[in-house]
Amino acid sequence: MHTAMPDSFAEEIGGIITEYAQLEGPLLPMLHAIQEACGCVPAEAHAPICEALNISRAELHGVISFYHDFRDAPTGRHVLKICRAEACQSVGGVALGEAVLEKLGTGWGGTTASGAVTVEPVYCLGLCACGPAAMLDGKVIEPRGRGQDRCPSGGGRRMMHIRVPMDSAAKALGADDVVRALESAAEAAGVEVTVTRTGSRGMVWLEPLVEVEIDGVRHGYGPALPSDAAAILDGSSSKALGPVEELDWMKRQTRLTFARCGVIDPLSLAEYEAHGGLVGLRRAAAMSGQEIVEEVKASGLRGRGGAGFPTGIKWQTVHDAEGPQKYIVCNADEGDSGTFADRMIMEGDPFSLIEGMAIAGLGVGATRGYVYLRSEYPDAIAVMRRAVELARAGGVLGADVLGSGRGLRHGDPRRRGGLCLRRGNLASELAGGQARRGPRQAAAARAGGLPRAPDGGEQRHQPGHRAGDP
Repeated sequence: MHTAMPDSFAEEIGGIITEYAQLEGPLLPMLHAIQEACGCVPAEAHAPICEALNISRAELHGVISFYHDFRDAPTGRHVLKICRAEACQSVGGVALGEAVLEKLGTGWGGTTASGAVTVEPVYCLGLCACGPAAMLDGKVIEPRGRGQDRCPSGGGRRMMHIRVPMDSAAKALGADDVVRALESAAEAAGVEVTVTRTGSRGMVWLEPLVEVEIDGVRHGYGPALPSDAAAILDGSSSKALGPVEELDWMKRQTRLTFARCGVIDPLSLAEYEAHGGLVGLRRAAAMSGQEIVEEVKASGLRGRGGAGFPTGIKWQTVHDAEGPQKYIVCNADEGDSGTFADRMIMEGDPFSLIEGMAIAGLGVGATRGYVYLRSEYPDAIAVMRRAVELARAGGVLGADVLGSGRGLRHGDPRRRGGLCLRRGNLASELAGGQARRGPRQAAAARAGGLPRAPDGGEQRHQPGHRAGDP
């Protein structure tokens, strides 16, 4: 049974409903805003939501019950989420969950008697290579208890450029603690250090992987602990790996999609461009939409979700479709255990995804873009949100993409930076924020009767290399 809302909550909810009812597809962002304000979507809010959006109670219940993030009662002061997907279960996730529930004296979805902690199951945090994974209050934590020793002081007095990943997996394994230890040790030793946060190279067994630039070559140290900081700074660490590019795992790869991941600052548009970024978009900006589509056809690019549907045919269909508004939708949701390539791209090279979407927009005539990603990826959400802002400021997005006279706008800042944050049927959600189960459509799906081109994250990444390269 729900108690009546305090007047302050009722007033705040009323303001949220009034504000968000004016948006396109308002339901999901409205529910998120209400839950952020109140800690849940209380039953007392259902009637005014339905009235404002002219939907039935059944429709509203269907959306709230479909998305596991929405709650009808407040949580404890802290929310602990433990992954129950297959990859984490195979490396101790089941035992971890049982131990936590026994220790706290509650069940899944329950809150401790003191109201301190609510324990919730989550099905894949994209940290499958370093499970079992868990998250506390939206931040990944280290369930396997890696060492958190205080770092000793070290010697050396030289200027150093160090790179440490800010990828979710690296952070789950202690990368933030290592950075703090490096900065502390450098200050104690009088060493001038610049620390750049990057994406992950993908060698999760070496994370946190610290890279120190020596004579223009990056030398690796890992897996690093805070207690390794001083030895890394003075070059005496037993965890020295040598030049990262010469590691056997790296030498045996031809890196395309992940070529910049772990190499550049993901939020530096200048570094992105210095490493080959925007070449494709600049070329596409000088081409007609049909010329772009023809080049994608000639490239042989196909979908990577299993069906291998030709991207050029999909783009041609949307290019030829009539409609006052066309959309580019990047489906970066990946709910299957063991899949986290989209997360690595978004956290390590977000501008490549944005560039690919911009090329697609110029090709098919779309002027609105959405990235559809998981709420279980808070770091990816934060990086993508900031990358969209930087791309907009740099002329990569907006009304005039790189001076082409054509535009692509990434949603509305009130819609969480233009990011659609939950799973379900994309076309239905773009139309009105309502999830509907149904068959996937490979080509010209429509949102609210309007043409859209839905592609996956890795596929959307590729046009920046394929359709735009000389």
